[in-house]
Amino acid sequence: MSEKRGRKWWTGWKGIVAGGAGLATLVTFNAIAKRRRHRTSDPPEEGCPGEIQSYRWEQWNIIYRTAGPASAQPILFIHAILAGSSSYMWRRNIAPLADRFRIYAPDLLGFGFSDKPAVAYTAELYVEQLTSFIRDVIKRPTHIVASSLGAAFAVRLAAERPDLVDSLVLISPTGMTNTHGQPGTASASFYGLLHSPILGASFYNVIASERSLRDYARRYLYYDRNSVTPQLVAHYYAMSHQSGAQHAMAAFFSGSLSCDMHSNFARLSRPVTIIWGREDRNNSAENARLLLALNPRARLVIFDRCRMMVQEEQAERFNSLLHTTLTEKRSAAA
Repeated sequence: MSEKRGRKWWTGWKGIVAGGAGLATLVTFNAIAKRRRHRTSDPPEEGCPGEIQSYRWEQWNIIYRTAGPASAQPILFIHAILAGSSSYMWRRNIAPLADRFRIYAPDLLGFGFSDKPAVAYTAELYVEQLTSFIRDVIKRPTHIVASSLGAAFAVRLAAERPDLVDSLVLISPTGMTNTHGQPGTASASFYGLLHSPILGASFYNVIASERSLRDYARRYLYYDRNSVTPQLVAHYYAMSHQSGAQHAMAAFFSGSLSCDMHSNFARLSRPVTIIWGREDRNNSAENARLLLALNPRARLVIFDRCRMMVQEEQAERFNSLLHTTLTEKRSAAA
């Protein structure tokens, strides 16, 4: 769900309360949601490949998956910012690429199985986390494959620290239309409301309900509705209800994670490939033209019959494209 759509939900939700639903109703709703979370706190067996490891960053634990020969050229996967998002979104890509590359797929702070502290989540925080991860864990320049807002973080990292990046592959990157570097007073107020114990919890319980997650996935994430299986919804539901998962999403909906790509994308000196699903409803493929105008060295690949989850809906083609593209980029650099 986008920041704008989240705000519309919030306006409607406040209207329900003002219209007479009452705080008592919301308290009851939250109690029911809490009992439901306790029964489904563990995600179903996912079959996501890779060895699970932990990296201590600052005072927090970052969980990540790794696979492939230790001496192979590394790929860093950066997941999208969505309720319940994690390295799980790369489950169809890790093993096929691990035959030639060393794979690293972290859960960002506040997501997946990484720690979820009640801190000020910002784009700067995530760029710092990813920079430290490359420096401390990967320990050499890496290819980066990133999705949505995670792609905006990757672009900023590559613009500021090109010595840490070999190339970029960006899936439906966001950040082209934002013109404000920091959230304003209205956003700060929205962020505070999202942390209110009753209204904020109620809002999050609605957007992270099984029905909302399923409907959003069918409308915005996947072109093929059959991709949205009960197991997929159960996984996203369980991950979005890990203790503290609401903190990072509150920052997202309030605009605190906004990361403008305009200047950073134009500054990129590393090879970049942009991948877009032609039927993407949340982030139109027409936005790719804006990026190409900023950096004519960038390459665009459009996937038909796909929305945002290109790497899942057409995993075989996506993996083949990465094999070819990243091998070519490495050979050219050498």
